[in-house]
Amino acid sequence: MNSRKDAHSVGVGPVQSARERAYTGIRSAILKGSFEPGAFVEEAQACEITGVSRSPVREALSRLAAEGYLEQHPRRGAMVRWLSPTELRDLHEVRLMVETHAASKICREKRPVPDTLLELCEAHEATPAEDLLGCVEINRLFHQALVAAAGNTVLVQVFDGLQAPLSRAAMLSLRQGVGKTEIIEVEHREMVAALSVHDEERAVEVIRRHLALMPRLTRALTA
Repeated sequence: MNSRKDAHSVGVGPVQSARERAYTGIRSAILKGSFEPGAFVEEAQACEITGVSRSPVREALSRLAAEGYLEQHPRRGAMVRWLSPTELRDLHEVRLMVETHAASKICREKRPVPDTLLELCEAHEATPAEDLLGCVEINRLFHQALVAAAGNTVLVQVFDGLQAPLSRAAMLSLRQGVGKTEIIEVEHREMVAALSVHDEERAVEVIRRHLALMPRLTRALTA
């Protein structure tokens, strides 16, 4: 596996710069719920959590705001964005369009399935079920690799722009018990199997079933 996958899936990778440590640490705290939606991320607290100075923390907060994890409020700071049921429904609709289109394109054009997908399945299997953040990161990399395999750079850009709310929704579903890591792993392998033989109908069916997790999360949050 390359260093990017190793760093996200098993926590081993090249030494990070202070800027990257700040970004990774704050993002992880948001995903784990240490910073709840609506809470303001104090610079001093972020410095303590990440072990870096204020300058890289400020850069990290700006980057996380640009990606959609935070909202910048003048004179108040950076607030963790809320994920509303409406946004979750909209995300599911767009994600379903992107991923089923990518799968159909791979199958119709008989594109090769990258080894990365199977490697990420193996990394997921090796990750302890209680390591929710590790599972979410592997899930993110898997779906990004699937979309990239379709060979449409604009589609990749669209999907990459959804990663902040999608990662938060994935973590929330696991924390709420709506999603199960073992089921996610099985469905990832089913996707790889269908795509490898270019079985479009099967691949799309598995993706639809896999992504039905988000509507279940929406219902759980509004119950």
